[in-house]
Amino acid sequence: MTTESDGGTVGDDGAAGGGSSAPRTTATMLRAAVTEIRRDPWLLCPFAVAGLLVALVDWLRQRDPISVVTPHWMDQTVSLQYSVFPRGTARTSRSVGALVDLELPSLLGAVALEAVVPLAVGTAGWVTMTRVLDRDSGRASLGRYLAALASLTVTLRLFAPVRFSPDSVPLILLSLVVLSLVLVSLFALPGYLAAGYGVLHALGASAATARGQRLQLFGLVLTFGLAAWGLARVPVAGGFLSTAVVAPVQAVSIAVLVRGADTDGCRRLPSRPRDGVRSIW
Repeated sequence: MTTESDGGTVGDDGAAGGGSSAPRTTATMLRAAVTEIRRDPWLLCPFAVAGLLVALVDWLRQRDPISVVTPHWMDQTVSLQYSVFPRGTARTSRSVGALVDLELPSLLGAVALEAVVPLAVGTAGWVTMTRVLDRDSGRASLGRYLAALASLTVTLRLFAPVRFSPDSVPLILLSLVVLSLVLVSLFALPGYLAAGYGVLHALGASAATARGQRLQLFGLVLTFGLAAWGLARVPVAGGFLSTAVVAPVQAVSIAVLVRGADTDGCRRLPSRPRDGVRSIW
C-alpha cells in the first residue's frame, strides 16, 4: 500500500447542525458532507474546474517531449492515494530528474505546467472550505494554505516512496501505524488554515480535533484514499474524476469537522488567534 501523500453535529439524518457533540462515525461524517453539498451544489464547482485542468495537464504531459512517468500505483492491486490537502490524483507524473539539463525556455514551460495544478487544486480547496466555514479569511490565509500545500508537494516529489523488503514485515506494520497517526492528526489542518489560523496554531488545533475520534478520521482517510485511487484508474478521465468527485467531499468533510470543533472550542481546541495577529505562524 502506498500513500501520497461547522457545522455542528450530525443528527439522525446525517445533516450538519448545531449541537453539543461531534459526529461519531465515519458514515455520519460523510453524510454531513454530502448533506452540505446537496444544500449548496456550488461547492462542487471549484474542484470540477480544477479537475478539468488536471486532465488537461495529463494530456499535455503525454504529448510533451520531456519524459513522463507512469505512477507505480497504476500497476498495484490496491493503493491508498490520500492527500492531506484535498486534491485529485493525476494519471501521469514527471520526475525532478526529467527537468535537469533542459534549456531555459523548456525548463520554464515544464515548471509552469507542474505548478499550475497545485495552484488550481489549492485554490479550489481553500474556496470550498471558506464557503462552508462562512468566513472571509483574507489573502493571507490563502497564501498560507498554498505555501503549506506547495511544501508538501515538493517534499513528496523529492523523496520517492519507501520500499520495503518482504522480510521487513514488522517495520512495515510500524510504519503504517505511525503514518496513520500522522495522517489522522493532520486531517483537519487544511480547514484551520482556510479558517485563518497560522501554520503552527493550525497544526495544534488539528491534532486536538483528532483526539477522541481517530478511528472515525482514519475511516475517512481510507475512504478518500481508496476512492481517489479507484477513480484515477479510469482511462483518460481518471484525473478529472478523482479531483471533481473525491476532493470536494474531502474538503467539505474537513470544513464541517472544523466548524463543529470550533463550536466546541472551549472544550477541546486551543484558543483562536486574535484578529490583530497576522503572523504566518
